[in-house]
Amino acid sequence: MVDIVIVNWNSGDYLQKCISSIFCTDNKNFVSKIFVIDNNSKDSSVDNIMANSQIEIIRNKENVGFSKAANQGFKLSTAQYVLLLNPDAELLNCTLADCINFMNHRQDVDILGCRLLDDNGEVSPSCARFPTAGKLFIDCTGISKLFPSIFPPAILMTDWDHKDSRYVDQVMGAFMFMRLSIFEKVGFFDEQFFVYCEELDFSKRVSNLGGKSFFNTDISARHSGEGTTKRVKAFRLYLNIKSRLQYMKKHSTILGYYLVFFGTFCIEPFSRSVFLLSNGKTNEIRSVLKAYKMLLLNRKKHIFQEF
Repeated sequence: MVDIVIVNWNSGDYLQKCISSIFCTDNKNFVSKIFVIDNNSKDSSVDNIMANSQIEIIRNKENVGFSKAANQGFKLSTAQYVLLLNPDAELLNCTLADCINFMNHRQDVDILGCRLLDDNGEVSPSCARFPTAGKLFIDCTGISKLFPSIFPPAILMTDWDHKDSRYVDQVMGAFMFMRLSIFEKVGFFDEQFFVYCEELDFSKRVSNLGGKSFFNTDISARHSGEGTTKRVKAFRLYLNIKSRLQYMKKHSTILGYYLVFFGTFCIEPFSRSVFLLSNGKTNEIRSVLKAYKMLLLNRKKHIFQEF
């Protein structure tokens, strides 16, 4: 059986579609509980959820962040398996049955990811590498965008078509199928990551203890992507960069951290702006500048603290 944890924040109609897909004929028999953790949404997404005894809704009085909210669900879970699922994702027929069958026969795998299809039915990149300081610095310069075949992105594996199954460093938190027992080994998500990089950090800790993550292209789900944050691009970029620096502070050397720090603040704002300008997306440059302004205004918090 599977417990499903969904962290919700102003997801609109996505949440209802997500839950409806869970209760389709081929999936519902494998579901123990669905924990919907709502981070003080201002829309009616939670109010529109279907009434069902298997659904437990936890309403936070403030937005406590993705990591902390996910942990609330993990700590309530009791099933053998736990699925962390984004509200803008939907299960397909037999998704849960296929995941359970695979994990039952592959005891070496602790975390399972599946092929995620976007709104056009195309496969979306959903696996990542553990980044190094050098590769993140190259990302900051924009070289990996110009020559991706020579300099693959430091984290998201956009250079791989995701058409074969393989062991990977990390699978996206939009669909993260895990053994409940893994939390006893490594603990829960690190709540210093408000959002972004929390699953990267978690997978890194699992890997450090000998655990494995696997991407199975024979199992599929839908994922719209950015369903709850695409309207707040500047804030999303700010949180992404902030979490990236926090990850490097935690897992890199002092020299590596400051290399990424230098690239982030002294090179990346310009490389991002030039890239957007060359692609005719001048309206998005303002979001980039706004994101870096937020970073600078928060310079005394987290990322600027001494080791």
